[in-house]
Amino acid sequence: MKNILLAGYYGFGNLGDEAILEMVLKQLLEITDKDNITVLSGNKEETSKKYNINTIDRNNVVSIINKLKTSDALVFGGGSLLQDVTSNRSIYYYLFLIRLAKIMKNKVIMLSQGIGPILNENSKKITSNTLNKVDYITVRDKQSKEFLENIGVNENLISLSADPVINFREEDKYEKNSQEKKRVCFSLRNWKNSDVSCKISHVAERLIKNNIECHFIPFYYNEDLELINEINGNIGDDAYYYKERLSTNEAYDIIKDMNLLVGVRLHSLIFAASAGIPFVAVSYDHKVDHFAESVNMNVTCSIEDIDTELLYNEILKKLQNEDEERKSLSDSVEILRDTISVNYRILKEI
Repeated sequence: MKNILLAGYYGFGNLGDEAILEMVLKQLLEITDKDNITVLSGNKEETSKKYNINTIDRNNVVSIINKLKTSDALVFGGGSLLQDVTSNRSIYYYLFLIRLAKIMKNKVIMLSQGIGPILNENSKKITSNTLNKVDYITVRDKQSKEFLENIGVNENLISLSADPVINFREEDKYEKNSQEKKRVCFSLRNWKNSDVSCKISHVAERLIKNNIECHFIPFYYNEDLELINEINGNIGDDAYYYKERLSTNEAYDIIKDMNLLVGVRLHSLIFAASAGIPFVAVSYDHKVDHFAESVNMNVTCSIEDIDTELLYNEILKKLQNEDEERKSLSDSVEILRDTISVNYRILKEI
């Protein structure tokens, strides 16, 4: 049986990355036993308890080296790992892991990666040089593939796939919302100097006056709760606020029970798509634009310039055409799901 070391942004309480971990573990368990999988985590105790899996502190280099001595492959499960917008530290951490794994004679497999933005020219060169040592790369959108090819990564290494979370609870059957009122869920984040709470509060108040329920959920609890509290302060108790730390399944169940999602967080949009719930996307990063395009939808506005009138009208339009929106989204998701098979094929070749 193959021994796998699994890397990603796990153990930090971000529901998107935790959902990626769940889906990749599901894939890996088709080729090996749970005892042969070890996860690098920012909170190894919590990850180990939550998934009943072996874990290593992602910052413990000695433990990582020792694990790679007995591993067959280092697998990156997905996410936006190779980018230098949040910091340079992140991209160099993952590139270091790749080089270390190759020194230790491991295969390196990168699955469903969202690449970039990589702004620093030196980082682009190091990324290209490092990724040309990797055994397999699948990317979650065509723009990531084009970017890697443009910086000099061998195109024969790269296959187009999709984010694994598009298959989250794919076996669930759609049940039409029987509630009399329409329900809209918001998954938001703060962004630099954008007055997100004020503008979204304005939109929500108009929806509520139109007899539409508004629900607010945190996807990255440590960051999103503050924004939810601000909106609660602005519009009071006329909306529904989820202020507890949600599990992936709890968040999915909430979204699945809605008529529409308004999402800034990428994986809230992917949850909605997986559940067959139409969405309105507000972009803070090109990955949001790329996902919306992959399911033949458009971004309504940028988080840096939220047009409240445009956003309000787009929400009403999608609610009024919910059945058509749902059918179009479902057709696009099925096409996207077909691309995931390349990940399974690659894992079976380890």
